[in-house]
Amino acid sequence: MNPHHTPPHSNKRVVLNRLWLLATLFGAMSLIAINAAEPRPQLQVGVAARDVTPNLPIWLAGYAARKKPADKIDHPLLAQAMAFKDASGERFVFVSLDNCEVSHAFVEPVTRELQEKHGLARGQVMIVSSHTHSAPVLADTLETMYHFSDEDRQRVRNYSRALRGKLVEVVGAALADLKPAQLEHGLGRASFAMNRRVYRDDGIAFGENPDGPVEWDVNVLKVKGTNNTVRAVLFGYACHGTSIAGDDFYIISGDYMAYAREQIEALHPGALAMYVTGMGADSNPSPRGTLLDAKRHGVELAGAVLGVLNRPMRPVGGKLKLAYEELDLPFEDSPERAQLEKDAQSKDVYVKTRAEAYLKRLEAGEKFPAGIKLPLAAVRIGNDLTFVAMGGEVVVDYDIRFKRLFAADYPWMIGYAYEVPCYIPSVRILKEGGYEAQSSLIYYGFYGPFRTRIESLLLNKMTELVGKTRNP
Repeated sequence: MNPHHTPPHSNKRVVLNRLWLLATLFGAMSLIAINAAEPRPQLQVGVAARDVTPNLPIWLAGYAARKKPADKIDHPLLAQAMAFKDASGERFVFVSLDNCEVSHAFVEPVTRELQEKHGLARGQVMIVSSHTHSAPVLADTLETMYHFSDEDRQRVRNYSRALRGKLVEVVGAALADLKPAQLEHGLGRASFAMNRRVYRDDGIAFGENPDGPVEWDVNVLKVKGTNNTVRAVLFGYACHGTSIAGDDFYIISGDYMAYAREQIEALHPGALAMYVTGMGADSNPSPRGTLLDAKRHGVELAGAVLGVLNRPMRPVGGKLKLAYEELDLPFEDSPERAQLEKDAQSKDVYVKTRAEAYLKRLEAGEKFPAGIKLPLAAVRIGNDLTFVAMGGEVVVDYDIRFKRLFAADYPWMIGYAYEVPCYIPSVRILKEGGYEAQSSLIYYGFYGPFRTRIESLLLNKMTELVGKTRNP
């Protein structure tokens, strides 16, 4: 037999093998093409806004140094809502509120009514306070910071009652507005946030620390309709809303975040621009002190957002997943009676008020607060974006840690979420001391500080929550 001669049946086998291989490759390529073309589960988004500007005069929140109510309005205040619903019916709602903060006592009636009216469980509606220090005091929210008359207190009560109604109303309106949407995410940068903790020989003071930790990322979520028009823009930044002071101390304003919204909406007519606050409780705007500073920072922030919107952005889509929990964070042991009685004689009215409240608990046989409950949440959209949210005034150290820890989850950090019981310091800040670690607790009515293990408690719990949203 000629070794170079191939029998006819061998040729046939080679041909059949090649045909089988081609068919297999074709089938695999077709499957890949089908999977690539398969649309992600359709998300629906609804948006709404309500004006929550108060009538004048009214006392403003954020600063104990104010001596009278506000007497001028520079910019309207808003409550905005953005509702999400996925193909399975899972729902989640962001509410952005132009106010310094809300307490558990203030927001609890809103939570109950939303559950009754719309079936939204605790955690499904996240109220995020913008933390402007130029919006009204709210009932049951740091009221002891402000020494106002009975008439002023009644105005605060009336405004609070109306605001609760508007919060319920705006959530309902956003749910009624649900429509198919396309989402895209991107990051910009604004550099006016500066760490405010200055190190001095005798401790930590307020000031400007250009070497301190800070977060300059600007997260941007574009919401488009099926006709490709921009319906809404969600954006966030990690910085206090404390641009305005001095001669403008008694003017109502949404601070830089409200002016940024205005600029964005001017260049995207018909779209709603909505702000959610980041974890920057130890950062202040720089420079600060006037209404003009707030407007300038608003222009810079809007520019960062608009720059992102004008570039290609990452598509976001998929199932909506929420993991929510309230975590106990422990204080150090409360002081003995002798210390409380000494503090009750203090010339500092805030130290005195706190001590008197603890002495009343002692006389009534009640236990002192052992800590606080802090709302935590992870909200995930497919594998493309994860909102990592904490209640309280959260310092920037957590933003930096979470950003590194959850890098693969495309994290977007949010502070002042749900409610604000007090500042949430890191171990570093607890060891250094200062306002965020201890003296701020005077105004919130607690003795502290927190035990240093709170950081590990928070990191472990947030890791657990983000992990839950990863599961199918």
